[in-house]
Amino acid sequence: MSKKTQTRQDEIYQQLLTQGEVRVNELAAHFSVSMETIRKDLSRMEQEGLLVKTHGGAMTAELKEASVDRKQMEHAEWKKAIARAALPLIQDHTVIFLGPGSTTLALAKLLPLKKDLIIATNSLPIAQLVTDMRHELIFTGGKILKRGKAATGAFTNTYIDSIHIDTAFMGCDGFRNRAGPTTFAYEEMEVKQHVLRQASKKVLLCDASKFQKVGIYTFASFAMFDVLITNVITLAQKQRIKDVPRIIQAGGNEKDE
Repeated sequence: MSKKTQTRQDEIYQQLLTQGEVRVNELAAHFSVSMETIRKDLSRMEQEGLLVKTHGGAMTAELKEASVDRKQMEHAEWKKAIARAALPLIQDHTVIFLGPGSTTLALAKLLPLKKDLIIATNSLPIAQLVTDMRHELIFTGGKILKRGKAATGAFTNTYIDSIHIDTAFMGCDGFRNRAGPTTFAYEEMEVKQHVLRQASKKVLLCDASKFQKVGIYTFASFAMFDVLITNVITLAQKQRIKDVPRIIQAGGNEKDE
């Protein structure tokens, strides 16, 4: 690596530490180099564990979404309560979609209580779980994101476009100061938007901690959902999601943070 390249990457890293994220086009303009040069810098820095690439840029590894395994441990009782509240919304002999996430995974664990479902998902952990159930499984396939273990990409989106979904259940990475739910991954945003277009009924599952968190990409407005299920929330928080026609507050053993 040339000294000039090393100096540029050092400065990119300093910007990351200060800002939390950087954009390829802004870096290219700042350093007067091509965007392809910046992309190569970011790829090398990702290999060294200094950052995580995103669509059009990069962020510090600390900002990247937590893995599904870690998320399963966070607010576990909240997620179980939300899953139990969501179960009655699933009719036997219908097609449902379960997006990736720890709360949808909690819901998937309850599906043996239902009959003759067709379960579509782009979540590898959910697909592995449902494989052993007496339901039909549709796994969308596609490129698997390492964090979140979800299938994404053009193949995934095209496959979803061929499915009629009766009810879609999806989670999010938060919506602090946003008009709708967000995700950290651009590819996951695209998948969610395709699912929303194909679903007759749309249900958002999110525990109260999501009111204090936010991802990068907003994938929908609250008004696009028919139902939002959360645990016990404050009146101010309920006002934030007032555009959702139906809000279900599930009981839980934890208090709001």
